Amino acid sequence: MLMNQSQGYGEGASRFSYSYDMLEFRPEWQFDDPDSGVYYHSAVIPGKLFFTSLGGDIPPDAARKAIPHIERVFADRVLVNTDYVRIADYSGVVRASINTRLLYASTLNRLNAEYNCRPVITYICGASQLLKAMLRIFSGIVRQRFVFVDTVEEAFSYVNSSTPKAEPVQSDGVLVSRSEIDDFAATCGHILFENKDLDDADSEYYSPDHPLNELFKVIVVLRNDLQELQDSDRMRRKETEVALEEARQLNDKLVTEKRTVEEKEKIQQGLIENLKNARIEAESANKAKSEFLANISHELRTPLHAVIGMTELLIETKLDKDQRYYSDTLYSSAQMLLMLINDILDFSRIEAGRIDEDKEVFNLRQLLQDIIAIMKEKASCKGLVLAGDIDEHMPSVISGYPGYIKQILLNLIQNAIKFTYRGQVTVTVKVVSETHQDVSLKVAVQDTGIGIPEEQQHLIFNPFTQIDASSTRKEGGTGLGLAIVRKLIAFMGGEIQVTSSERDGSTFSFTLAFDKVEGACDRAEDGDRDGEAEEHQEDVSSSDSEKNRVLLVEDNTINQKVAQAMLLKMGYEIDIAFNGSDAVEALKRKNYGLVLMDLQMPVMDGYEATRTIRQAGSELDSKVPIVAMTANATKEDRQKCMDAGMDDFVAKPVERKVMTAMLHRWLPLSS
Repeated sequence: MLMNQSQGYGEGASRFSYSYDMLEFRPEWQFDDPDSGVYYHSAVIPGKLFFTSLGGDIPPDAARKAIPHIERVFADRVLVNTDYVRIADYSGVVRASINTRLLYASTLNRLNAEYNCRPVITYICGASQLLKAMLRIFSGIVRQRFVFVDTVEEAFSYVNSSTPKAEPVQSDGVLVSRSEIDDFAATCGHILFENKDLDDADSEYYSPDHPLNELFKVIVVLRNDLQELQDSDRMRRKETEVALEEARQLNDKLVTEKRTVEEKEKIQQGLIENLKNARIEAESANKAKSEFLANISHELRTPLHAVIGMTELLIETKLDKDQRYYSDTLYSSAQMLLMLINDILDFSRIEAGRIDEDKEVFNLRQLLQDIIAIMKEKASCKGLVLAGDIDEHMPSVISGYPGYIKQILLNLIQNAIKFTYRGQVTVTVKVVSETHQDVSLKVAVQDTGIGIPEEQQHLIFNPFTQIDASSTRKEGGTGLGLAIVRKLIAFMGGEIQVTSSERDGSTFSFTLAFDKVEGACDRAEDGDRDGEAEEHQEDVSSSDSEKNRVLLVEDNTINQKVAQAMLLKMGYEIDIAFNGSDAVEALKRKNYGLVLMDLQMPVMDGYEATRTIRQAGSELDSKVPIVAMTANATKEDRQKCMDAGMDDFVAKPVERKVMTAMLHRWLPLSS
């Protein structure tokens, strides 16, 4: 505190002495407006004294600009929690309007309250008589004790003295008559309440030696302040009216816009509802289409199973030349029909967006070798060489879509063999780029075949499209293979390219990125499954003499005959159950080495029968291998079989070599 009992104006105060040189003027506290000449300069003796020097004709706008600089003085906490002396130098002030004085006074009151401080006394330096009169009026507003002195030096002398200067008392008596007072009051009334021009007022009051001169000046200032307040009030009213009118217009506009938005929302809701209905209808149509294709596929595969199976058995018998020709033609035609069914089903599934997006870990090198091995026999039959050139730096085990890769390469290699009559077909895989996380591989299938005319190359990837050449028509085909290839490659993030010229062969290539698999072993998924099957077979090989017996669960008599003929010819014994319920009862009576299970059957279907067998416990051999043999050939069907507890899946029509491979996995013949 600046002044307490030990530091007041009384005894002992002479120990403290303050001067102008002790003031701290910080740049951020100073305000100067060169255009108007207004300035507010502030300085402090921290915790003791607040000094202000101001000047110019100060309008409210200039005062507002100065306020942040005054606030900064208090924000710097140089006067916090203290009673201080204030010195205000008004010697440079030309004029300060009432709004300016009100703004300044309210700001000081607020800052004093906010920072818990107050001026115990305020010395006003160099103020004119008129300004003194005005400041006396405002001393009550700012709640300060004003002492008027001539200079700043005089103010400091009183601060350092033992007794502060008191307000001087006017001792000279002035006699004013009653009529002069009445006349003066009338003049003031005209000035204040009738807005009478000052030039019309009695000029005698302007005389410095007139006893009412100072009072008249005060009245004039009050009149000016009143006019200023009235002008401000009129301006605010006008601004308020303008704002209200703008608000009304804005409200009308908002009401209109709201109505428009509501109408648009209603339209939008209608569109959304239509889209929902359209989507439901599209989904229903897709579902119906998929179900239709699945049913058609099932119905076509069932007789094809008999045609292909019986034809294979027929070809293995002794036939003369004509019979052999007829049988081979029948088998080839059945295979072409099966290919058409598979392609149409695959294309429809892809078009409907039913693509499996779950990646798998697989051995790419082994997959490529298996594909080449599968197609090698077909190439050899035409006198062609099928070769593979695999980059030795290619990681063997990666994550991707092995089923789609296999389908793509089988299509491309099959096409290459189909349209090549001499020479070779080469499959190459090269590493394009590699990081710690992934590897990009370029896969190409190159042939020395008939080639594709340049003007027709853009057509070959369209569905049901074939190039118009006699050799193409001779070979036939569905026209869907390359369309399926393009869509599958696009799904995996690549694009198929073709380079070809007529009679000089073709090269189909694409580049795909695969995820690397840390710590994976070089074993293909199928190989693991085969190992599991052989391990299972080792477990059952020590069972009773019925280990070569197969239970065929099939309700279609033609399919029963086909499967029975195949299995008997291979050396297996076979029992037949007409539905799932019969199969469960048969397993209760007898042990079997393998169950071949159809899916769609009366009484109890294959899924329910499998679940019943797996949950039977000790009542029957619940761990017997169960292999689905069905015309339901989709990936979803396969997954449903695995979920039900089946061990493997073969799709009808079942070729003899596929049946042999499956039986070798699960029930190899024992001698």
